[in-house]
Amino acid sequence: MKAWHWLLVGVAGWLLIGGLLWAVRTEFAHFSLVNEKREASARDEDNTPLPKGRPFTRVETNTFLDAAERTEKIADPLQRCLAYPDPPRSHWDHDAVVAYCKYRHQQIITLAQIRELVQSGRAAQLDGVLAQTLQEQKSDPDARGRLDRIYLSYFDDGSADTRALINAWIRQSPNSAFAYAASGMAYKAQAFKARGENYISDTPQSNIDSMERLAALADADLKRAQQMNPEIVPIYIAKITLGGMTFGNDYAQDAIKQGLAVAPDDYDLYDRILWLDGPNWGGSLQAMRSAIDRAQLHAHENPLLKLLLTKADFYRVNHCECGDARQLSAYIALLDRLARGQYLFDAGDAAYDVGDNSALVIYTSEELRFNQDEERSRINRIYGLVDFDRIPWAIAEADARLAKSPDDEYAIKARGWAYLIANDLPHAQADFETASRLNPDDGWALGQLSGVYMQTKQWDKAWDIADKMIAKAPQDPGGWTLRADIQMQQPRPGLKETTDYLESHFFTDKKNQRFNAYIAHLRTVLQRQANAPTSATHG
Repeated sequence: MKAWHWLLVGVAGWLLIGGLLWAVRTEFAHFSLVNEKREASARDEDNTPLPKGRPFTRVETNTFLDAAERTEKIADPLQRCLAYPDPPRSHWDHDAVVAYCKYRHQQIITLAQIRELVQSGRAAQLDGVLAQTLQEQKSDPDARGRLDRIYLSYFDDGSADTRALINAWIRQSPNSAFAYAASGMAYKAQAFKARGENYISDTPQSNIDSMERLAALADADLKRAQQMNPEIVPIYIAKITLGGMTFGNDYAQDAIKQGLAVAPDDYDLYDRILWLDGPNWGGSLQAMRSAIDRAQLHAHENPLLKLLLTKADFYRVNHCECGDARQLSAYIALLDRLARGQYLFDAGDAAYDVGDNSALVIYTSEELRFNQDEERSRINRIYGLVDFDRIPWAIAEADARLAKSPDDEYAIKARGWAYLIANDLPHAQADFETASRLNPDDGWALGQLSGVYMQTKQWDKAWDIADKMIAKAPQDPGGWTLRADIQMQQPRPGLKETTDYLESHFFTDKKNQRFNAYIAHLRTVLQRQANAPTSATHG
């Protein structure tokens, strides 16, 4: 064929690809605009009031913590999960609890083991392990979702390290369906990351272009894996996401049909179907509820599906824009039934925000029951344990975290708080000094440290903190009030100037009784100092 013939063929090919990309882009833009409208109106779909749960009492919480503390001494993660107490007054389905414990704590190959096999040239052995895992997932009730967990845990992050690992795997095993399924899922995650979390109207075109390019690569690898081995369920989980993200509803529905034909009772597959059916991806609350009903037809085969019963209701609560207190009350009501760990995390987070330490320790404990690696819940729980006078437990939790990550400022601050409440001021001081060194901009840690210095009469150290606070944020009254407190308690000269400054710059609202009382107290101290037989000295 002559060179110009090749040129014409090449031009035609590029025109075809360009046309396909334009069609995808047009469909994506239309689909995304529909999704934005759906998300904006989702709260109007169900006007029934959010459920209200009854707060836990301190007696209930202490009883729960007594049982939880005993249970957490069980070494085996699965047996610990099975023996753990359910939340007070809850009605968690026992079969679902057992299934979820087994799902979360089943033995699976680790990422480190996968990396070692690939790096040592034994990718074929990795394929064999995954083939066996797939067979176990299909045939063993105690291995439900085992292969799904491997893929969702290790290949769904979109990182450069994951991409490099999978590329090396494919070079060694060019005919591996498992490798191409992992590659497709990783490209999908990269596409999702490129797209970003903003509405399409706020997303740069360059992001959309990157997403489309990566989504096309994901689709090609997933199709190749499906041709090689159509029983790999993560293929369909990834394809459903691609449909919601860019390829449209027909593509997603085909993936759902194909996936359910392979695994009609798969929990992770139905979980992704419900993601697609949510209002923010063009679905509706009613669509979610219909999918939940379909899933429950298989709950007798796979009790994990019972975790989906309240997912549409949780969607409402998470998008209600109703305030943390109302959200927490709704979470308590919905968690009368077992739900996935993410919702336990959300409930614990809301409890932390509103200062409900009973709900905080209960839901963070339950989240850790199923996911020992959730460090944010673990750190938040320490503050709740302190409130319930479980100081040794709180300190032990922080110590365990710091044994793994010695410079974890959050664990250091949490332990410092436990020491502070226990009135162990030397250890509290050491922790807050370390936290302030690790993060000099953390005003909370600096405030706790200044309090320790004040209690132990380390006036110069407290004064240095006040100077730092004033230099960094002179518009904030915190540094100035600390300075005034030192000048009162030490005492130290300059209290009148500090009082005048506070009153003229910050405490100008004459209706604010708290501020007015503080200024009045400062004026009283000044009068007392003026009437003293000798002048105050710098002690």
